[in-house]
Amino acid sequence: MTGRLAPFPRFTGTEPCQDPDYDPDLWSSSDPVDRATAQLACLSGCPVREKCLAWAIDHPTEAGDDIWAGTTKARRNTLRREFSATATRRKSA
Repeated sequence: MTGRLAPFPRFTGTEPCQDPDYDPDLWSSSDPVDRATAQLACLSGCPVREKCLAWAIDHPTEAGDDIWAGTTKARRNTLRREFSATATRRKSA
């Protein structure tokens, strides 16, 4: 991880997690069906998904176990390790 942290995404109101047709608790639920629904909603064209993912990767404590940008905590941990390894290789090159 770099010293620069992604800012919290600015929501426009068009994101699935902001849509009144979705239960906002889906993104923090422990129920596998709810979590899958939240993931699919994020992956179905969220306009801030990249910014949301960057924030969640850079702020693991705040992101917690919730679904962010269609990813689980485990997936974000994997991405964080991959990004760290890539950054280390670039520094040594």
